[in-house]
Amino acid sequence: MEPQWFRVYQAVKKAILVGEMLPGSKVPPEFDLSEQYGVSRNTVRRAYLALSQEGLIRSVNGRGSFVMQTGLTYEVDATSRFRDVLDQQGVRSAIRMVESQEVPADQEIANILHLKSGHLLLRVTTLILGDEVPFILTVRHIRADLVVDLDRKLKETDSLTQIARREGLGQLRRVSTTVAARLPTERESALLQCPANAPVLVVHSTGRIDNGLLLECQKAAMNSQLIRLSFQAEGR
Repeated sequence: MEPQWFRVYQAVKKAILVGEMLPGSKVPPEFDLSEQYGVSRNTVRRAYLALSQEGLIRSVNGRGSFVMQTGLTYEVDATSRFRDVLDQQGVRSAIRMVESQEVPADQEIANILHLKSGHLLLRVTTLILGDEVPFILTVRHIRADLVVDLDRKLKETDSLTQIARREGLGQLRRVSTTVAARLPTERESALLQCPANAPVLVVHSTGRIDNGLLLECQKAAMNSQLIRLSFQAEGR
């Protein structure tokens, strides 16, 4: 005999998969489903936990649970930006600054950017959201010596690509990308609001400006339940 929570879980999962509950919509409150199925709220809570672990819903403190966006394809090339992908698919994009500070480059970052260890960089941690759902957590190391007052300008525009153009540095192009998968750290899981037992895609990349200098390197942790990566060949 199947447990009571599994009956609730199957019903809600089916409603999501067949489109009765659309991405971004709020799922019924625990009280409503406990009344509908004649079970306790703890039973409904157990069903919602299983749905959350599968990436089908997410819980927001004080607001309830919502159906997750799924299956966005990010076509990666030299100039593509994930926010453009969200906007093109009718998903309202936003960037939330988590932290920003100037730091000396450690040896690993210095080697990536072809700099001397200790070179001053701006380390910026941000969340990219679509319809308030966190999709990507990025940690970027940017050369602070190439743009005056870089921290303020980033907070004003949210776009290093735009800043590079305005400062006369030209087009910022992605010149290397590596992808791996692993379980999220505790912090990544909290900020991305994703299950701790579901892998994230970890994308390392570097960006170069027109004069050939590397302007930034970044590590992006992507919710693999929400994003698919597609890599495009040059000259396509």
